[in-house]
Amino acid sequence: MGKIIAGVAVFAVFVIVCWFGWAFNSVAIAHWALGTIFIPTQAGPWGDSFGAFNALFGALGFTAVVGTFLLQGRALRVQQRDQHRQRFEDNFFQLLAVIRENREDVRFGYSKDYLAKHKVTSHRRRGHFAFQAAHREMLYWVREEKLAGKVLDHEALAALYAKKVHFRFESTLGAYFRLVYETLDRVNRDKFLSDDEKVEFGNLVRGQMTSFEATIAGCNALNDFAKDFKRLVIQFRLLKYAKAGDVYHELTKHYPPQTFQGRETSRPPVPEVDDDLDEDED
Repeated sequence: MGKIIAGVAVFAVFVIVCWFGWAFNSVAIAHWALGTIFIPTQAGPWGDSFGAFNALFGALGFTAVVGTFLLQGRALRVQQRDQHRQRFEDNFFQLLAVIRENREDVRFGYSKDYLAKHKVTSHRRRGHFAFQAAHREMLYWVREEKLAGKVLDHEALAALYAKKVHFRFESTLGAYFRLVYETLDRVNRDKFLSDDEKVEFGNLVRGQMTSFEATIAGCNALNDFAKDFKRLVIQFRLLKYAKAGDVYHELTKHYPPQTFQGRETSRPPVPEVDDDLDEDED
């Protein structure tokens, strides 16, 4: 807005300067242009030169009209952007509420192999504890693979998660992560949001996740069925608060370092102590 006003002001000053230049040098200009003897009466009455007043006020009026249109256009764009942001925020927070509700519907149960080697009071979990259980199941199989001397490359880790965790409870895990994907994808694709605003909305989604949930999201995004969820995980740095441990260590091999960092620092992530929450029965 300030640039537009400054531009209009500069143009107005330019018009006025041109008029004064004509007013005080009209006779000389006529002499130069016509090549006649420098006699005012031969160049026309002095008063005729002030006919430029009409041109001056006409130019200033035109400038004012152009400036008004520019300012109105600028104000309209700002208004449209504000209205769009308000609508986007309303839809975003509705999606965020749906994510929280959908999380409570997530179910997970330990596999027979896991139950055979661990003493648990109940093998079924829901909500936050479902992600905790899914993380423990994934942790168990990662350790089993490593004990067997297997290397968990990108495809192997993705397949391990898909087989041992995801497909066993796809109806709830799949629906939940598709909802997270859609929310982040809307933020990323919005043409009106600035980069800082996109980071802000992404942080709100990330802040809803527990460390177990973030780790499972990282495993989920490695698979083809997750579409380009991995790109969003990296862009919004969803693994910043991922649960430290063997699964976390494997994920660091398949994601760039910034995925585990906040926007405010470039230091490498500091793993937490690998201790799980107390389990609740379903």
